Amino acid sequence: MHLNLATSQIIPIESGRVQQPSFVSVKRLNKGFGNGRRVLNELSFDVQSGEFVSLIGPSGCGKSTILRLLSGLMTSCSGSITIDGMTTQNAREITSFVFQDATLLPWRTVEKNVALTLELEGISLPRRSPKIKELLTLVGLQDAADLYPRQLSGGMKMRVSIARALASSPKLLLMDEPFGALDEMTRNRLNEELLRIKQQQKWTAFFVTHSVAEAVFLSNRVFVLQANPGRLAYDIPIDLPDVRTAELRSSPHYLKLVGEVSAALHKAHTT
Repeated sequence: MHLNLATSQIIPIESGRVQQPSFVSVKRLNKGFGNGRRVLNELSFDVQSGEFVSLIGPSGCGKSTILRLLSGLMTSCSGSITIDGMTTQNAREITSFVFQDATLLPWRTVEKNVALTLELEGISLPRRSPKIKELLTLVGLQDAADLYPRQLSGGMKMRVSIARALASSPKLLLMDEPFGALDEMTRNRLNEELLRIKQQQKWTAFFVTHSVAEAVFLSNRVFVLQANPGRLAYDIPIDLPDVRTAELRSSPHYLKLVGEVSAALHKAHTT
């Protein structure tokens, strides 16, 4: 189901949507664990190349599980996932994952943490050095290349993690609450920087968050999930400009969208 923002009526997800080639296609996905608990039930959606999709919902609805299934770190019980026409295993080379914790290696500098992906791919030092400098500039850490993780703020650590994820030039970026532990001011600033980077690199994104305001600010679509078992309750299009600045957060239309997504989340949680 998705929420028609113009009429506030509930209509089927597929109704009225113009069919476009799907970059990510999920069909009737089911996932359970050994204790018999079903985490995801008959989950289906299609996402086009370049879209930014946020996943919100109560704890236990399967948000992080969806990312792990898309990344190939976990397998489903039934159903199918294709990414750019490939299985998740074959799509690993075009997929990067940013976790909630920055997971930096404490004995490596910022520069060498970012370089790790390229080293594992066997890229020679002369070829990877320009790429690393470009990435550090992209995330605003060009002056912190020689610092160690212990010398960085939480926001800086997450920028390093994002730069490392982008080192492999992914087409699909999966992010599991990367800014959840940061203060609101830092989170807002990183949201703006993340969209700036996306404008340059054009990847497709799935972003897990508990913040409705963050989901609306970042996304082209917001998926609202229900729990027990996890399933898609609403697929809400976000009709905001591609270029989003701090001033957008005080605009009436943005605030209206935040209210509508909050209402959908509440309804999904109580039905």
